[in-house]
Amino acid sequence: MASVIVVDNDLKDSIKEYAQVLDGLNGNTELATKVESLLPTQQDQSITNKKELYTTLQQASTVDTLKKLTDKEFEPTIYLLIHILSELDSVDAVLNNESSPVYNLVLSVNPQQPLSLRDRKSIRSTSVLSILSTIFNLIPSNSKTRIYVIQQILKVIKTSDVEFNAIEDNISANLVNWLQESNASEDEIKSIFWDFIELDTGYSLKSLNFIKSFTHKFAVSEPELTKLIKFALSSKVVDVSFLVNNNVASALKKNTNDKLIQLFTNYVKGEILPTEDISSTDSSLPANFIHQKSRILNLARFFANKSLSPDHDDIVFKYSEIENVSSSIELEELLVEAIKAGVLEGKINQIEETFLLSRVNRFLLAGEEEANVENWNLVKKSLQQWLDSITNIDDIVRTTRENIVNSSAN
Repeated sequence: MASVIVVDNDLKDSIKEYAQVLDGLNGNTELATKVESLLPTQQDQSITNKKELYTTLQQASTVDTLKKLTDKEFEPTIYLLIHILSELDSVDAVLNNESSPVYNLVLSVNPQQPLSLRDRKSIRSTSVLSILSTIFNLIPSNSKTRIYVIQQILKVIKTSDVEFNAIEDNISANLVNWLQESNASEDEIKSIFWDFIELDTGYSLKSLNFIKSFTHKFAVSEPELTKLIKFALSSKVVDVSFLVNNNVASALKKNTNDKLIQLFTNYVKGEILPTEDISSTDSSLPANFIHQKSRILNLARFFANKSLSPDHDDIVFKYSEIENVSSSIELEELLVEAIKAGVLEGKINQIEETFLLSRVNRFLLAGEEEANVENWNLVKKSLQQWLDSITNIDDIVRTTRENIVNSSAN
């Protein structure tokens, strides 16, 4: 939906109002005096020297002057300036042009780090973001300048204390469409997408799903794959195998000798990753955290494999047969973590030291054709066994009901 700037005064009165605001900040009447000499003396006369007025107001609108405004005053003052300059020239000249002084003005005023409580009256990044968002909506959807504005919005978010989840839904839902409408190149779209993803320092599930959707549409380069892997491994989400679509699987196969890619491949397959291997691969990764996630996923893989084995009861597991745990306490803690992570469901029986499995995530990855065929065959076999077990369910229920009735009668 397009934005509009609503101004109550006519252009001449707006110019006078803006001049008074700046003079008030500077403690003089220089701009008002100069503007008055450039405006027509008669009320019904039109402005004939728009270019000179434009230059005068633009030169007077310095960063040092506008920084004196409070946060509450800054946004309406900028909108008033945009309105005046657009009327004196055009919206295209003022906004649809990334070299416009308005952008330098707004971005230079933006604080480069979060403000303290003592700065509560200072201009805030939220106001700068609001202005940029309004400008974005004032520009035609097919304008290349929109690409520039999006980039500046992301830069402001990066240096501000704005919560990522406050802007995530709106941007993630529209980002690719906005860029495509602005005729952004594929490289520009990819670069801006990953800049946006890197703003999510919480590595949320929403961002993971956005990555999944994005990589489904676009091929994944080696640097992009590195960003994806680091984000996925750092996320609280344990099972990130849903990220491995055909494009990601193709990128993984092209770089099999890369240590980080090997680490990620082993992780999504449910192998336990030693902390020393994680640290030696990339020291920036949270090694202990990822190691524990890999243990949870490894436990899920154990249940997934054993539950489909013809040599094992498909739902009841003794503590003693579960691999890679040293004690019942450690196992129970790991089971609780796995249930919280959503990779399996079931009930722990501490007295009998058994685990009753209800559901477990299966390991089906794009690009793993042979393993997937085997897993699907096991799933089909399990479903067939379940189907066979309920084939005569009506007869069983009827017989049971009759037995209960007859027992009651006797």
